[in-house]
Amino acid sequence: MMSANHKNDERFRRSVVTLSADESWALARRLADGELDCCDALMVRLGSPPPLIAWNPDPQDLASTALRHVAEWWRDAAGAAGGPPAPDAVDPQMLRPALGSISLLDVLGGGQDFQLRLHGSDVAATLGMDMTGMKVGEMTVPFMAFLMVTYRAQVLRPEPLLLRYTPAMRFFLSAWWRIGLPLMRDGEVVRLLIGMERAPRQSEL
Repeated sequence: MMSANHKNDERFRRSVVTLSADESWALARRLADGELDCCDALMVRLGSPPPLIAWNPDPQDLASTALRHVAEWWRDAAGAAGGPPAPDAVDPQMLRPALGSISLLDVLGGGQDFQLRLHGSDVAATLGMDMTGMKVGEMTVPFMAFLMVTYRAQVLRPEPLLLRYTPAMRFFLSAWWRIGLPLMRDGEVVRLLIGMERAPRQSEL
């Protein structure tokens, strides 16, 4: 008999919207250039409303305490470093109030793929799976095509990026606030610090 997890995985695979690498990078370049609605059509294909996207949000404008804490840490660390901080600057003690909401994503091949070095425990519990060690390009979660675009945009434009998106109701009940914070070494983005917290669902299409 097919397990529940296998059934879910098959359901996700049938619903994944795929983009070629060229299509994904093209959207990433548009997003990096400030075209904030460039992913709207992609999200419609995923059965989701258009996402909210904002570059360089003011931490004080973030309603989530955890995401505000992470954004403030990055702002202060970037100020001290004169630019995006290095991965070694990440201090779990400084980020303790938000640790369950934090994931770390390694950049592979300049953005050809991304691998979860750490999956936040609160996020994993909400999703019902721990994705630590998984590559984004191998994930069967439907909205990963959208997230891949946003990750690549931050490789091109190493600045904080705030997202609010709502997966189609048939996949997850949770909508998400997500902030991506780039970490750099030798002038290249090598890791993304991702803060995530559940959000009220946007209006369905």
